[in-house]
Order: sequence, then structure tokens, then C-alpha cells
Amino acid sequence: MDLSCIFFGGRFLRSDGTSRAPISARRFKLMTTAMMEKQGSAVHGDEHWAQTRLTLYQLLSEFIIYKPSVHLTMKWRRKLEHTLWNDGAFLRFRSILAELEPSSLRPYCTAQAREYERLICRRRGSGIPLRESGYVRVEAGLAACRAGAAYDRAGVTLNRTSGEKDDELSVELEFMAVLAERMIEGVRSRGERERLARMQLEFVQRHLLTWIPSFCEEMRAGTVSPLYLNLCAMLEAVLLFDRAWLSARVGD
Repeated sequence: MDLSCIFFGGRFLRSDGTSRAPISARRFKLMTTAMMEKQGSAVHGDEHWAQTRLTLYQLLSEFIIYKPSVHLTMKWRRKLEHTLWNDGAFLRFRSILAELEPSSLRPYCTAQAREYERLICRRRGSGIPLRESGYVRVEAGLAACRAGAAYDRAGVTLNRTSGEKDDELSVELEFMAVLAERMIEGVRSRGERERLARMQLEFVQRHLLTWIPSFCEEMRAGTVSPLYLNLCAMLEAVLLFDRAWLSARVGD
């Protein structure tokens, strides 16, 4: 529908004075209502992902930083009860946590903690690297420096639990979580929201997506754990979905 038209006397009058075919007031009301509902649905969907992406970046970061424990598992089991996202890996991951029986919870967490040690414990010289510099053709210090520069430009100071480097996966995910939270807090101007979206889009494209696919491929080849297989698939899905969402926020 051409919004530059004015409804007058059963016709749409264009700005140049010409008219379109007659239309009833009832039909015009139905068309207007449909448009408002569509716009409302888009806004709702936009707000929904803005909240959901914050939860998912926090989830991914915590399951990379910490070994699975009863406390961590129960915390995210409760949080994910109220998190909606129609992604297969996410739904499977949520089901794994939700379906654990009280009697099997502790043994399950113990087994997954051993898998964490084997796969991604940073204190060992072997295992899968958890740093961007382990996958991109650049010196480790330079990769960390580039990631750190992105944090500085955004005015973000990140916590370090074990002396992590700036290009470690947990740190890069925490950075995205911090900016995701900024996107939804308070009242921000359109320009500020676009600036935040642009910073996140650039970070996803220049950092996370340059190495996460290779990292996840190695993870999948090294484990049969449904928890970690779905964690990898969910990480990739979040980044791809978020890149598209952020792209739509830049310059729209």
C-alpha cells in the first residue's frame, strides 16, 4: 500500500492529485489493521531476538569457561525454560538439561566434566585450542591485540577468571554478551543502536566467524557427547542468525 496516498471520499488521493481505484472504508480499515499487525509482529520479533541473543551468548560463554556442574546445569535449566528459539540444536540442548532426573544429575555432570577436561581444558598443553590465534594465520599476540582493540573501541572492560587472553573464545563471547545487553538497556537513540549493531557485526565477521567453524569441526570430530555436539551446533547457529539480524540493524 502506498503510504503517500490520502484516503478521501472512498478513493486514495496521491500527492500529485491523481487518484487510485475506489476503495471502501471497511476495506481500508482491514488493510490498515493488517499492516499494523504485521509491523507489530516484526517489532515483537525484533525485541524477542534482542533478549534471546543476550541469553544465548551468556549461556555459550559459561559452558566454555566452566566445567558442567550441578549448579551450572540447574541454573541454565531454569533460565532456558523461559527462552524460546526455534533452532534444532538449541531445542536439543535445552531438552538434555530439562530431562535429567534428580538421581542422575550428579553422575551426568561428573561425566561431562571429564569430557570438558579432555576436550577443552586450557591448563593442558594438548586438546583443542580455545583461541582465535589457534585457527587463523596470524601470530598469537597480534590476534589478541586485534581483539583487545575492538574491546577498547567499544569501551568494554572484561573480567578475567584465569588470566585469559583477549582472543580466547570465552572472552570474545563475553564481549558479545556485554554489547547485547547494551542494546536492550535504557532508551537509546536510533544512531546509538545502529552504532552498537555495527560494532557487533564487525566483530562477528572479523573475529568469531573466521575461526569458530573450524573450532566446532574439531570439537565434533573429538566427541560423541550430545551436550557438546549440540553446544557446537548452537554456537554456529547463533553466530549465523545474529549476523543476519545485525546486518538488518545497520543502516535500516
